Amino acid sequence: MVTVQNNQKQGGRNGRSSRKNTIALWLLTLAVFAIGTAELLPMGLLLPIASETGVTIPAAGMLVTGYALGVVFGGPVLSAMTGRLSRKMVMGSFLGLFMIGGLLCTFAPSYTVLFAGRIISSLAQGTLYGIIVVTAKDLAQPGKEGSNIAMVGTGLTLAVILGAPLGTLLGEWLGWRMPFLAVTLLSLATLLGMLKWIPDLPRAQGVSLSKQLRTVSSPAFVLVLLMTVFGAGGTFAAFTYITPILKHISGFSGGSISLILLVFGLGSVIGNLLGGRLADRRLLPALFGGMALLAASMAIFSWTSHGQTAAIVTVFIWGVAAYSIIAPLNMRVLQKAGDAQELASTLNISAFNMGNAIGAFVGGMVIDSPLGLPAVPWTASLVTLIGLLLTIWSMSLDRRAVRPVQCSESCPAAQSSAC
Repeated sequence: MVTVQNNQKQGGRNGRSSRKNTIALWLLTLAVFAIGTAELLPMGLLLPIASETGVTIPAAGMLVTGYALGVVFGGPVLSAMTGRLSRKMVMGSFLGLFMIGGLLCTFAPSYTVLFAGRIISSLAQGTLYGIIVVTAKDLAQPGKEGSNIAMVGTGLTLAVILGAPLGTLLGEWLGWRMPFLAVTLLSLATLLGMLKWIPDLPRAQGVSLSKQLRTVSSPAFVLVLLMTVFGAGGTFAAFTYITPILKHISGFSGGSISLILLVFGLGSVIGNLLGGRLADRRLLPALFGGMALLAASMAIFSWTSHGQTAAIVTVFIWGVAAYSIIAPLNMRVLQKAGDAQELASTLNISAFNMGNAIGAFVGGMVIDSPLGLPAVPWTASLVTLIGLLLTIWSMSLDRRAVRPVQCSESCPAAQSSAC
């Protein structure tokens, strides 16, 4: 009896040893790294893909846009359809589907087949990432859920600063197909590890799809999704155009810009892990603080971008702030999700992708307007400010919901109406 209790303390709520949970968490992080890298691969390979497949560069760019739309719309639908299957089966099946898409991309004889492979992989990604986040939370010791979610989120960060650049280099050396094959092989190795080490944690039983849909369509839940849309939207309204800002306003050379992007990446890793730790302590203050710092750093970047040293420092702080809100947003969604955990998490991934698309569109509109490129950072700050206001609204709704309960516990029954 004592041994069982000790194992539960070491391993968290699932009663597994700490070592097994750690291995499982690393495998989940590796899976996120693989799917995150795959999403970004075409960005650095557009020219060779367009040249070999005989399409225009904008058409090749649709490999990125189509993938994002597949995640936004396909993930929630497939997550809802697989709600009664075991969690381990869903992860294994969708990682296999993701690999099929990768193989189609690797051996595609035409642009049409390549595009089909991208769509297949994108449909798998939304559901995969959603269920990975929930599994990471359930593997955590009580009070460490945010840290576990931040850990798997590091896979996305590393995909941006390591996976995508390495994929571009590999494509330049061995052709654009090789990065897709490399990611597929990495996914296969991850799948084999997951089959051994990932526990088949129980899912909510007896929860109908209609009930889950009612949960995720409630005003409180939709409000959290909007917080994600505008938080991510603000970041990508500016980050999408950070290279021309650093080149034409700050005056950096191409080689220097690559190093500065690594500075942003370093800040994002720190911010992601820090956000998870702070969310474990006080979720809403961590989310509010991250949103506020993000809005402030991008607004300040409007001025510091005119000086090189100040620009580098601001980019680092911006990276910390941008990714410090990821784990808190994921936790907030799961907090409001009730028994619709996997569906809610998948919807949040769709919200992130929607925010990315909206942010890039807003930034492009600003560049084409009379305001021009210098106005992009402060416009991005305004987008994030909307997310901050939504966060304040969500916090106020929570306080209103809690106040009557606290009142009834502290006031005599005869005075309850006055309370």
